[in-house]
Amino acid sequence: MKINKHIAILIGVVFLLSMESCNLNTDNMETENMKNMIQQVWDRQEIEQLMYRHARSLDRMDGELMKSTYWPEGIEEHQDPIYPTLFHWNDNAHDFVPIAMKGFANLKVTQHRISNVLIELDGSKATAETYVLAYHVHTDENGVDQEGILGGRHHFKLEKRGNDWKIMYRSTSFDWNQNKEASDVWSDDFDDKFKPGRFNDKTDRSYKYLKQ
Repeated sequence: MKINKHIAILIGVVFLLSMESCNLNTDNMETENMKNMIQQVWDRQEIEQLMYRHARSLDRMDGELMKSTYWPEGIEEHQDPIYPTLFHWNDNAHDFVPIAMKGFANLKVTQHRISNVLIELDGSKATAETYVLAYHVHTDENGVDQEGILGGRHHFKLEKRGNDWKIMYRSTSFDWNQNKEASDVWSDDFDDKFKPGRFNDKTDRSYKYLKQ
């Protein structure tokens, strides 16, 4: 059976169009996959920056910054491994902020280092773990400076609303701690401009470089 010339051409055109359609669908899928991958990278970066801001809020004793990292209904679960009955919280995170600031007011120095950030994304929700190394110096009842070093892990539940990621739940597991008389040395010739600013008044030099 001979195929009409026009029918053959029509079949060829339909075949080419179908192949083009397949290519377009493949291109669209690749484009969508790329968008999803870029979004995931962006979300991870936003979450990681959020964790760093939280640590900064503690070290600068910036209550407003700390509060801004949690959603209003967020929960903070925290217990001090050395004074567990004096410092224990498992309730609204915003209500925890003034208590945390009061506790840090008793310290001469504090620093929190965040590392080993692992994040698992699930749409507009995420869970995460980070390592934390915390260093504190306080003056004891005899007027002697004591330093405490704690190693642990933060665990998070986070939620994205609009373009903002914030904490819905955060807890800390402590793995070890070390406490001894402070051994730091500061020369009298050390320039004041290189020393940290006073807590909670934004005199620290970092506020010249960061808005938060």
